[in-house]
Amino acid sequence: FSINLNVAFSQSNYDYTLAKEYYINGEFEKAAHIFEKVFKKTKTKDLYSKYLDCLIKIQSYKKAEKTIKAYNTKKRSSTLHLDLGHLYLIMGNLDDANNQFELSIEAASKSDRELASVATQFYKKNLLDYALKSYLLCKNQTNYLFQIANIYSQLGDIENMYSKLISLLSIRPKYFQTIKNKIRRSISDDSENENNKRLKKIILKNIQKNSSFEISKLYVWLLIQEKNLSDALKHEMSIDKRYGNNTDGISYVGDIAKSNKNYPVALDCFEYILNKKNVSVYDYEYSLINKLNIQFLILFNKIGATKKEIEDTAKELRNTINEIGTKPETISVIKNYSTILFELLNKTDEAISLMQKTILDPSLSNYDVAICKMELAKMLVNTGLMWDASLIYSQVEKEFKNDIIGQEAKFEKIKINYYNGEFEWAQSQLNILKESTSKLIANNAMELALLISDNLNLDTSDEALSIYANAELLYRQRKHSDAMNALDSLEKKFPNHSLSDEILFKKANISMANKNYPNALIYLNKIETDFYYDILYDDALYKQGLIYEEVLLDHDIALKKYEKLLLMAPNSIYLSFARQKYRDLRKNNFLIQQ
Repeated sequence: FSINLNVAFSQSNYDYTLAKEYYINGEFEKAAHIFEKVFKKTKTKDLYSKYLDCLIKIQSYKKAEKTIKAYNTKKRSSTLHLDLGHLYLIMGNLDDANNQFELSIEAASKSDRELASVATQFYKKNLLDYALKSYLLCKNQTNYLFQIANIYSQLGDIENMYSKLISLLSIRPKYFQTIKNKIRRSISDDSENENNKRLKKIILKNIQKNSSFEISKLYVWLLIQEKNLSDALKHEMSIDKRYGNNTDGISYVGDIAKSNKNYPVALDCFEYILNKKNVSVYDYEYSLINKLNIQFLILFNKIGATKKEIEDTAKELRNTINEIGTKPETISVIKNYSTILFELLNKTDEAISLMQKTILDPSLSNYDVAICKMELAKMLVNTGLMWDASLIYSQVEKEFKNDIIGQEAKFEKIKINYYNGEFEWAQSQLNILKESTSKLIANNAMELALLISDNLNLDTSDEALSIYANAELLYRQRKHSDAMNALDSLEKKFPNHSLSDEILFKKANISMANKNYPNALIYLNKIETDFYYDILYDDALYKQGLIYEEVLLDHDIALKKYEKLLLMAPNSIYLSFARQKYRDLRKNNFLIQQ
């Protein structure tokens, strides 16, 4: 008896394996024939599912109906009605199908567990309306809010999806990241987007009703996606006042604002933290250093900064260095202070001495020292000590060969070759740097390589390029009069040269450095009109916009320049900045008109 039983079991197992192989290969008739034989002896769930699927695929509907009833012997079984309903739907009997689906839900309604199971089966069969109805009948919907939200999403009911996700967040805060990922697919960075408006309305209504910390944070997250960092900061401040200890949230908005070059908002973030009581030493120092770095960036990005603004920023940087001392966290402050001394206050020796002293500080890592060496080498180039600068760049390149700073050092060393007229050598080295992992370095290498290749040997000599490279160095060394004379001689000697737009742009920069803004606009406008097809077109538009906005305070013309950049140079590196400025100016103009 045992031997016969084992033989029968082995045969049945072999038949099932063979049928599965036919099923996987899409040979459903062969599979159905063997499955039928096995099904008469064994009625497992897996066997039933595969056998039924085969019968449906070969359109053996009567046998499929019989199989469903044979497996689901209980008359009021939710699975019986659901499978019959699905079969009738495939056969085209819609009324019978809908009737069976309703009976399936009714049979499962005695428990949430059964309703959820039926809902899952409806979902797998893409019967979303019935899946949703099953979940909504559950007495405790909180366990299925994410599934319900997902179905609303697939049905295109975005508003209900948001509502369920926010309800879920209020009771399950750990779902915060999952909910953000789900919402992210349906919103955009445009605050006027309909979905953004819907979500904002639901969140604000929920905050008023429940005053939930997580939902408040979700609102901040939405504002950040829209790059509405000013409102994001206001809301983080309100969270801080309501719940306390929200320094991390405010600092995060500050970091985002800084990376997006929204310096006013970034400054407000870190000043708010500095003005708080009982702030930790870490938060105080982090906020102070960021505040000073942002003030430095504002100063260097501002056209026509006053002497008082320069001296006040330098004083704050110096006081912080004296207060906190030299350590890895203050390297950026020391570097920025030395830059102001060197470039804006003409205290060349003091700036170089500060960098040399910092490099020797034993508390700094090799990387921190490399940052200071890069700054020192830049100063040496600007004072004419090219060989000394090249030596320092070589040290950094050798020590950090596979690091970004090593590649940056290599690029700066190549620029020295370029200034010295060693164009072919510079070109060969730039071709290597074009593959840099840093997008900025790769782009800079590409631009310089193009400048050399486009202008080398065009007139059977490299004289024109040599004069231009020397003018660039003179401008960098703040010898503006000499640089302008070199550019004038280049224009006279080589009229209509391919360097013409570069010459105009360099003259504009010299004029801006000397606060001669009318002349700068003449040069930039000539690039805009005569060289609209060339690489400096978007640079000229953006700089004109800045001059009109920040110096001449003619916001209407500034608006037009930014708008033209957006329309005519969609691939410009200034695109995001121009878009933000355009939005701000348009908003301000609208408020003034009102």
